[in-house]
Amino acid sequence: MPSSYTVYLGKIPSDTQEQDIKKFFKNYGKLLDIIIKKGYSFVEFEDRRKAEEACDDLNSRDFLGNRCVVQLAKGSNRTKNRSPPRSDYCPSTASHTRIRPYNTENRVVVDNLSTRTTWRELKDYFRRVGEVTFADAHRYQERQGIVDFARRSEMRSAVKRLDNTDLDGRRIRVTCQKRSRSRSRSPVRL
Repeated sequence: MPSSYTVYLGKIPSDTQEQDIKKFFKNYGKLLDIIIKKGYSFVEFEDRRKAEEACDDLNSRDFLGNRCVVQLAKGSNRTKNRSPPRSDYCPSTASHTRIRPYNTENRVVVDNLSTRTTWRELKDYFRRVGEVTFADAHRYQERQGIVDFARRSEMRSAVKRLDNTDLDGRRIRVTCQKRSRSRSRSPVRL
């Protein structure tokens, strides 16, 4: 029996119809099932590669006037009452050798984010200064994100090079965060 693969389609209009979703994914193989909820949907693909291609190609694209989120959902079983995936979920793409995201002590806090900025865009933006191991946007506080780096020098470089720069039309503020057992957020001076 062949496996199926489920894709999360988020930030969609509440009046989205099944034919809208079919049209959006028309170039990505056979769709086995579509479950539409308020503001998001789950789309089950017959082929994993096609599902991954759809995630890579369509994430942050325009869907009925909204900038949508397209990512592999956790698990591949059909379930009618699923919740949207967490924003730190990092779907694998064409390469199956990718390392899952992980937290480090080398974290920066990014303030004044645009509400349009996703964790993926934040991660891509900070990759210019080093190896990003984890990124999240708007989880703990609106307009705030976090980015973890593999090395302390990369964290410092992020503060020096990306603080007070423009991301999605907003001037972002980048500060180091000292991690402690209590996980309190305290910016650290370099």
